[in-house]
Amino acid sequence: MDYEAVIKDTDVIEGLNIRFLKLFRMWNAVNDYRSTGKRNIIIKIYIFGSFLLTVPAAIFQIESVFTIEFDIQKATFMYMHTLPAISLCCRIIVFWFRMDSQCKLYDLMRNDFFDIPERLRGKVKELYKETNKLSNICCLIPFIWNTGIEIWFIAFPGVSVEYIQHRTGSMSAVTTGSKKILSGWYPFPVEEYPNYQLVFAYETLCLLWAANVMAMYFSLFYQILMCLYAQFVVLGFRLSNLKVEFRDDDIATLKTSGQEKKNPRINEELNAILRDHQKLLRYTEELRSIYNPLVTMTLGLGILIITIGAAQLLLGKTSDPSFLFQLFQIFSFQFIEMSLFCYGSSLIETASTDLHFAVYCSDWYRADTKFRKSAQMMMIRARKNMNLTAIVMYPINMETLGSICQFTYSTAALMSGMVE
Repeated sequence: MDYEAVIKDTDVIEGLNIRFLKLFRMWNAVNDYRSTGKRNIIIKIYIFGSFLLTVPAAIFQIESVFTIEFDIQKATFMYMHTLPAISLCCRIIVFWFRMDSQCKLYDLMRNDFFDIPERLRGKVKELYKETNKLSNICCLIPFIWNTGIEIWFIAFPGVSVEYIQHRTGSMSAVTTGSKKILSGWYPFPVEEYPNYQLVFAYETLCLLWAANVMAMYFSLFYQILMCLYAQFVVLGFRLSNLKVEFRDDDIATLKTSGQEKKNPRINEELNAILRDHQKLLRYTEELRSIYNPLVTMTLGLGILIITIGAAQLLLGKTSDPSFLFQLFQIFSFQFIEMSLFCYGSSLIETASTDLHFAVYCSDWYRADTKFRKSAQMMMIRARKNMNLTAIVMYPINMETLGSICQFTYSTAALMSGMVE
């Protein structure tokens, strides 16, 4: 490991709130791995606990396809309850196998990631605070939404035990009997005591665990993404504040004497910025490599869930408000996650390409030839878009989100037309 080990709270960039990682003890787990290279007990609990809870639940959900009479509402429930568990397992796998690289990316959170000149440190702190407000809000949204899903699903379970057990009729037609949270089938009489209570407790535990751990892993990945954006913004700010320290009469004297204007400080600062930009590009490539399977999975499951939800709304016959609200919650949560990844990637893309304009805002026209050549090199480097990718090299941005929405609408419309 070629990075500094423990990141103290005082080392974190201004304004970044890491309370979610601390709440779930993941901040200590990351620091332990950075210092020792070993996964501590917290990480192992999240890994094995998640698989022990979610994998059986997903199996029970899939088993219901072969044991219960098929109808579109039941199919919607089954997929809606299974896919989030698959999403959680994929995030765990990505984190487990790429943990060394992921922990290295946490250097982006350090307030000394760049060596900021003394004259700019106060303004850079304010800039960090401003950009990290957005990061904190983006991490808070999924956590709040997950909490709402937990409360609603537990308070108003929508799956009839009689329907699951007797496997007859449509789900919307069975309104009597006890309700449970998930639509999985179990190989024993669920309606009997204490089977019902045990199943309800198990499904409650699965929901609470999966929803909270998913929010934690989202924060784990997303904060790094937004820190990369913040570092690009700071780099652009440093570029735009490269100023030549000459008075106008000094410049006029140099021009009339035929001498070239030289300013060692501005050239040294530009060289430092070039080195920092190269460092930031290396971290960006590492982040894209780690996040490619994660983003591919998130977008793929998002497209599938949104398409299923749209098909249910167009083709389903139920008007049960509880079911429709649950459908809306899962549908909107997946859309929120997709939107945030696309939004964060677009921010990085914009901030990295804005370095062109930052160079233009500097005193390049007052500097010497050496500075201008180095500035041109910086502009050439900044031409390459920095954003997340999916399916190897497919760029992710807000245009991608628009394409997903268009594809979902077209698919749902096609399915509706075929049924009619």
